[in-house]
Amino acid sequence: MTLSRKILLWLVALIMIFGVIPFTGIYFAQGAFVFPVPQGGVGGAFEAAGGFEAVVIPTEDGERLRAFYHPPGDKAASILVFHGNAETAANQIPRGHMLAEAGFGVLLAEYRGYGGSTGSPSEAGVIRDGLASYDFLREKTGGPIGILAHSLGTGVAIPVAAARDPFAVALEAPFTSLLAIARHRVGWLPGFDFLLKYPFRSDALIGEVAAPLLIIHGTEDRVIPFAEGERLATLAPPGAAFIKIDGAGHNDLGQYGDIPIAIRFFKKTLAVQ
Repeated sequence: MTLSRKILLWLVALIMIFGVIPFTGIYFAQGAFVFPVPQGGVGGAFEAAGGFEAVVIPTEDGERLRAFYHPPGDKAASILVFHGNAETAANQIPRGHMLAEAGFGVLLAEYRGYGGSTGSPSEAGVIRDGLASYDFLREKTGGPIGILAHSLGTGVAIPVAAARDPFAVALEAPFTSLLAIARHRVGWLPGFDFLLKYPFRSDALIGEVAAPLLIIHGTEDRVIPFAEGERLATLAPPGAAFIKIDGAGHNDLGQYGDIPIAIRFFKKTLAVQ
């Protein structure tokens, strides 16, 4: 073997070791980071909990989603709730109670692969799940539907809101895109944009949401930076409201009254429609 050929083989090996293999690993490992399905969730049994009815929602591609439903009260309107990536619909029952006590119907939506639902999550898949959940709630009640979403759930809520007709949308700790979050975490890497399987481009879709919008973000959010919520608000249609919560992080918005804020927003919006 000639020296030039040996050098070429070494170069190829180095590229594989330090370039292709790590980047391939990043590409295929993304699901575990974007969709960290909680362990020990709903197993074989799936029953009513905390006054919520256990419902199974079929999707157009054959998955079955295990969600929780509460019928509307005196508001005759319902709120569709999309949770974050390391939670399940069952974890949202305390939040759902607050909405139900305010007179709203509530559907705590679930994603494929979460909470005992069939399938495996992906960006296209969970958005499809969101659309199926909205349509289920529309058929179930026939009344106005609002959307409340947190964290990764905002990446589902925005395309659903753009494709359907909610009366209002409240987004907690949203992002412009997961690409922006990835860049914030790891900085710039050559070719990194092409490796991101699930970009969740909320920035490209929020302008298509016709419903009144509320964005809530904590200044001390270490998961999705406060600046992300601020920037998304500037990309939203005119009239979108932005509430800055000083001192709040990513998972403690409840301690700062996020649900009462959302309830007031939903009630005010309904009152003028």
